[in-house]
Amino acid sequence: MEKPFPRHGKMSFGATPWQIGVRAARANLVPGLVLQAAAAAFVAAYHFSPAFHAGLQVLVDWQTRYGIAFTVLTRVVFNGIVPAAFCALVPGLRVRRPWAALVFGMAWWGFMGANTHLFYALQARLWGADASLATVLLKTATDMLVYSPFYASPIVAVAHLWQDQNYSFRATKLQLGPGWYRRIVLPNQVPGWTFWAPCLLVLYALPTALQMPMSALLGCFWSLMCLQIALRTPAHGREAP
Repeated sequence: MEKPFPRHGKMSFGATPWQIGVRAARANLVPGLVLQAAAAAFVAAYHFSPAFHAGLQVLVDWQTRYGIAFTVLTRVVFNGIVPAAFCALVPGLRVRRPWAALVFGMAWWGFMGANTHLFYALQARLWGADASLATVLLKTATDMLVYSPFYASPIVAVAHLWQDQNYSFRATKLQLGPGWYRRIVLPNQVPGWTFWAPCLLVLYALPTALQMPMSALLGCFWSLMCLQIALRTPAHGREAP
């Protein structure tokens, strides 16, 4: 049965942002662990299998040749089109305006792909492009403690809030009152740490040119998690006192 466009408040109004984030992380624990294990196996195969390494060279060549345009394209496909198709097939995630959701997903995740491309390039310039333990830890810490909580998570949360409010700027603005970061961003940040921290340790062990497409594959799962988090977040003004 097709649902109307999802509103915040599917979870009980008394749930705290930490509880929402923890429950979202728990709900996606098994698929998240499977995806993290697959990512780790991917990196191991890249470093220890000459045949696998050679096969990925085509992807490296495309990324190197087309740069940010290739990054945006992979994000549009894996973070925009694939999740939209998944939502259309799963009754619990269907939306009232699927074509609007598709356009939103393609535009938004294409924009985030450009952001990610520039950020990864900056990381390589700041900390180096090698896969040493120190470099991987520095990149992961910068990502998880600076880029994510102060930039990526807030804009992703607000963008999904706008989508959740039926693309209404007025309705979205009403939700961005006092405590908006705690209510809207924190539920994304908690599962973001649990999912992305292990993934980034694996991701940054790859060459920069492979980090971009791998991030898009992992981001496919994350974009679906963001939709679930939006459904679980109570609307402003309807929380329990």
